[in-house]
Amino acid sequence: MTLKRLSSLLLPALFLAGLALALFCESHELHLIFGLSLTFTNMVLLLLTRYYGTIYGFSAATAVYAVSIFVWDKPYSQAIFLLELIVLGLLMRWSKRDRIVLADGLFWLLIGAPAMLCVYYLTYQTISIEIGLMVIILAANGLFNVLFADILWRYLPNRRLKKGLAFQQRPLYFSTVLFHIMIVSIALPFLFYIVNNSWNTYASLSNYSLQLASNTGRHIYEEIRNFEANTMQLTSPDTPEARNLQTLAQRYASEDQYRIIITSLSGEVLADSGNNDNAAALARFEPADSDYKIQDNFYLHVPEKKARILPDQEWHEADYIYNTDLGPLPLHLTVLVPMRHYQEQVYGQYTGQFAFLILFFISAAIVGQIINRQLLRGLTGLTALTTNLPGKLFTAHKTEWPKSRIYEIRSLIRNFRGMSIKLVHMVQDSEHNNLLLKEQTNRLQQSEKKLHSLAYYDELTGLPNRLHFLEYTKSLDLDNSDRTLPFAVMFADLNRFKQVNDTLGHTVGDRLLNKVAGRFSGIVSEQCKVFRLSGDEFLFVLHYENISDVQRTAQVICDCLDEPFDINGRSLYMSVSVGISVFPFDGDEMDQIMRNADIAMYVAKEQGDGFYHFYDSLIENQRAENMQLENDLKSALHGGQFTLYYQPKIDAGSGEVIGAEALIRWMHPDFGVVSPAKFIPLAENSGTILDIDEWVLREACRQNKSWQSQGLAKFPVAVNISARHFYQSNLIPMITRILNETGLAPECLVLEITEGTLIHNVEYGVQVMEDLRKMSIHISMDDFGTGYSSLSQLDRLPINEMKLDRSFIQGLVEDSKKSSIVRAVIELGHHMDLRVVAEGIESPDELRYLTELECDQFQGYYFSKPLPSQEFSSFVRQWDGSALIQIP
Repeated sequence: MTLKRLSSLLLPALFLAGLALALFCESHELHLIFGLSLTFTNMVLLLLTRYYGTIYGFSAATAVYAVSIFVWDKPYSQAIFLLELIVLGLLMRWSKRDRIVLADGLFWLLIGAPAMLCVYYLTYQTISIEIGLMVIILAANGLFNVLFADILWRYLPNRRLKKGLAFQQRPLYFSTVLFHIMIVSIALPFLFYIVNNSWNTYASLSNYSLQLASNTGRHIYEEIRNFEANTMQLTSPDTPEARNLQTLAQRYASEDQYRIIITSLSGEVLADSGNNDNAAALARFEPADSDYKIQDNFYLHVPEKKARILPDQEWHEADYIYNTDLGPLPLHLTVLVPMRHYQEQVYGQYTGQFAFLILFFISAAIVGQIINRQLLRGLTGLTALTTNLPGKLFTAHKTEWPKSRIYEIRSLIRNFRGMSIKLVHMVQDSEHNNLLLKEQTNRLQQSEKKLHSLAYYDELTGLPNRLHFLEYTKSLDLDNSDRTLPFAVMFADLNRFKQVNDTLGHTVGDRLLNKVAGRFSGIVSEQCKVFRLSGDEFLFVLHYENISDVQRTAQVICDCLDEPFDINGRSLYMSVSVGISVFPFDGDEMDQIMRNADIAMYVAKEQGDGFYHFYDSLIENQRAENMQLENDLKSALHGGQFTLYYQPKIDAGSGEVIGAEALIRWMHPDFGVVSPAKFIPLAENSGTILDIDEWVLREACRQNKSWQSQGLAKFPVAVNISARHFYQSNLIPMITRILNETGLAPECLVLEITEGTLIHNVEYGVQVMEDLRKMSIHISMDDFGTGYSSLSQLDRLPINEMKLDRSFIQGLVEDSKKSSIVRAVIELGHHMDLRVVAEGIESPDELRYLTELECDQFQGYYFSKPLPSQEFSSFVRQWDGSALIQIP
């Protein structure tokens, strides 16, 4: 009871499994080329028909092919396989002899092939090699399915599963077994070869078409870029430039090979080598789901299926479509390579191969029938040899063919060997052709890399590059200045772009450069060209009629970066500095013009962000002088060209000299006396200021100690310390070392610092001054009120005095506002227990007024200008301050 219930459930389960397998085979075809494919659906349906009978088998076949044609949109020609199954099923039912393979061959010869020929002729009104290949593939596919279904039927247990689950072993004939072995051993390798060759052929066609289209596009681009500049403004196909493009497209196009379409970026067709049918749609081709993407801009376009009758019907209108922009030119190129040009050649090749396969099937069937059991011993070796024959052939395995004295066996071995050798040769030829194609592809890629290295446009921004600029300068004919019109070279450099790269990364920097180049491109016209030289450096060349045009364009360049750039959701603000040099007024050679524009650009940077500046010869002279001075700083330090001058500080109460300020002077061998205001900024930029500070400090301490040894009054000497040195970790050790070397007491040293020194790090500055004060070194706030004064920080600073700058003293008596400020500062200093020093006093009125305000100390030309050490010593000895106290 249980066995019967299990049998009743197993039978429908196996049928449904077979039906599902048939649907799977129908949906997963083995594609060859041009829509032609192999399917193994009938192999499964024939087994279902034999196991379950014609009613169930025909029902399953009808369902499978109905789904295939009406649901999956397969061609109507699939119905020929349904007809094949019905004919073979009826023959198996009515005939007692099992000749299914022979019957299938007769079906294709008498029914299948004529039916397909009629359908093809009614569809295309002609007969070509295409229908021959189609019939051969369908016939080979049908024979292959029938043959393997017959093999499975003979070797699977029990022919019908209707009365329980008992399996019966069926007798097998050696001739049949040998026939099956021959077919499987040779047909499978041939099938593998056909499929492999199909894929290789498709790949070869795609690569060839891609190279053909890309080379054509490159040649067209090379010619278009030599057109006049107004070609970039094409908007209509009726312009002379568009007719030039049409002529170019016709010249490069081949009526049999491909079609060329050139459009503007707005989609207007400017040139078409074809008949203008649907050119705009093809030029802006958008791939459909049925299209095959080969590369980013290269597709195989197969028209949408409409009511297809034959399997390759839509491939008659298939095209390879190659799309590319001729950037930075405002043109778009489309190259169409019709597939139909390759079909006849490929069809002829495949027709011969499949014809050979069918003939071989026929030959194998004849040979298998005439071999008898007496050949078993001789055939054993041949059977062993043909086992895994495809693997042996394709892995170059050494094959030892058996020998036989029987003529038929010897002929059979010779046939097998000949067929195997032919297959090996065919595979070797295919591999050789693939190697040649790969080698040609590699050569083309190498050529493309070489062309890319010689490209005239920057890869990142799309702007013309330095090489393009050099070629452009040749066209200006600068050697013939009489005929060359004046033009301006504007060197544009982004401000603080390195900071963007260092903080946000080079990827953001590259995107920012790309967006900047986009805005610069908006300035380009027939008169104005822009080039990217390197990094964040851009160069504009403007042909102008009036110098005001240059000013206006330079301002446009600066203004175009006012709006922020959106990079990954972040708003970045950039500015540009522009240096301008004009030909022929600023030079008669391009190198000189560019150098002068570069010099003017650096002057513009010094003026601030977003400024432009015209070149001036005075600028170059000043820069040359500054460069020489900066280079001579080291030699001046070691060559004894520096000297110290000392200006006395007078006590307001006693009128005595109570101190001095050490001031450095440079006696340059070429320029004479160089002002500190000129060389100190150069020393700070170059870092030489650290060595200069150390020299000044050592020399001042040494001189003060020398004065004390000579019997001069003991008073402190003030030394200016640069802001850069103040934050060096070796400042205090250096001061300690110099004091020890010179023997000067710390209280005889005053360090003068400016308010700007503390702006970098107030906490660190306060700590350093605390350490200096603990050493008994006095701290003076120099130029108080002219820097970054902050009263909230003043009470934290451990300073001893503050010095009023000359700018507050000059005009003090006449200017009530200045007098109020000075009065307030003096009172503030006294309330904070600080000495107040007024420097820059030059008149008795200034001295009198400051005395009334109770200023503590005085310094200025009214008393003495800065003096060399010996003159200063004499001044101190001769100074009489009693008269100073008596000034009314």
